[in-house]
Amino acid sequence: MNNVNVRRVIILLAALAGMALTARLGVWQMSRAEEKLVYQRDLNLQAQLPPLTPQDLVAQPELWQQVHRNIALDGKWLVDKTVYLDNRSHQGQPGFWVITPMSWAPGQVVWVQRGWVARDRTDASKAAPIDTPQDPIKITGRIALALSQMTELKSTVAVESGSGQLRIQNNLSREHMQAMVSDKVSGLVIQTGQDTDGLRRDWPVISQTADKNKGYAFQWFALSGLIAILYFWFQWIGPLRHARQQQ
Repeated sequence: MNNVNVRRVIILLAALAGMALTARLGVWQMSRAEEKLVYQRDLNLQAQLPPLTPQDLVAQPELWQQVHRNIALDGKWLVDKTVYLDNRSHQGQPGFWVITPMSWAPGQVVWVQRGWVARDRTDASKAAPIDTPQDPIKITGRIALALSQMTELKSTVAVESGSGQLRIQNNLSREHMQAMVSDKVSGLVIQTGQDTDGLRRDWPVISQTADKNKGYAFQWFALSGLIAILYFWFQWIGPLRHARQQQ
């Protein structure tokens, strides 16, 4: 095999590899788009189901696995266990997520992401005052995934608010939630409804769109097609045209 043929084989293999890789990336992006569409359909279906009640959850504990399912609970706050999660901004304003465990059934505790509160404007170690009722309460919300984990900047400290000394920390894992209470932790709930207790609950709307992934897929498929066009143009069409012009 002469040098020209070797060069043509190398170019062919490179073109095939490029087309295969870009086409595979396009397929992968389409699969990601389909995953998001399925996830969004599940969210919509969960939102249409009736809220789970304490009776439902006691009878079927596996219902706690239905993430994003609406829920209605009654119980009592474990006020002294409240945690302020640091570095949680809201509409560009620095503040905290306030998370308090609630005893909702004998031997059962659920941690509730109750809302957002702003930092004190003059002292970053202080927070705006909130109210945590001591009497039994009723809340509505939705079952949530585990909390996102932030980079640890400092250890747990005390934060001053209108309710006194509270804990402030960057993260709160499921293991930490369980270690802070004596009863079993059932799960995590994001409280919804009107703003109360000095907390804001206009949480971001949970939504998954596949448009970006479809756009990426189109770009990868287009690049795969472009590689094929360039290969045939420079390796076949161009040389043939040149040969005809030489005749």
